[in-house]
Amino acid sequence: MSIDSPQHPRRTAGFTLIEILLVLAVVGILVSVAMPRINLDRFRIDSGVHTVASAIAASRSQAILQQHDMVLIFDEANREFRVLTDANNNGVADSGESLRTVDLEDGVTYGRGGAKKLTSDDGNVTFELKIGGLPALRFHRNGSASEEGVIYITSMRAAQGSSFPEDTRALKIERSTGRVTCYTYRTLSWEEGC
Repeated sequence: MSIDSPQHPRRTAGFTLIEILLVLAVVGILVSVAMPRINLDRFRIDSGVHTVASAIAASRSQAILQQHDMVLIFDEANREFRVLTDANNNGVADSGESLRTVDLEDGVTYGRGGAKKLTSDDGNVTFELKIGGLPALRFHRNGSASEEGVIYITSMRAAQGSSFPEDTRALKIERSTGRVTCYTYRTLSWEEGC
């Protein structure tokens, strides 16, 4: 007598429809409980801060490696910044020089959003150097920055009022070394790290 006979049907590997529906129900319950705890605004802000910090660090490195100035120009109104490879060190995008634009993440903008100032300087981007009326930061061939300053980045919801100050991050640039330090606003004070 064969094992596959009608008296001994072979059981095939797999899940029954009821087992699959039960697993889907449990996953649905877990997602509905966990989803409100996920703060997408904070993920976007952290991503936006890392985008700007990476561009700053890359520009500093490129200034050292290529031995000419690199300039970052911050356009708050359009929520973007421009990176200029300034081969002749004149602060203007001349023919043959690279100028690229980087947009901030969706839902992210320049601003403090109710957080107090990290330094005494005013503004969302505190550099005094202006190019085309916009605040700018220049890195020299030795890696130093044109000046010390802060870039505040926050969520769109925080920028519309004083609520959600914890959405705000700050990038502080040191003049002598060009080093970038990231700060997070938590419970009425700034903490180093993002």
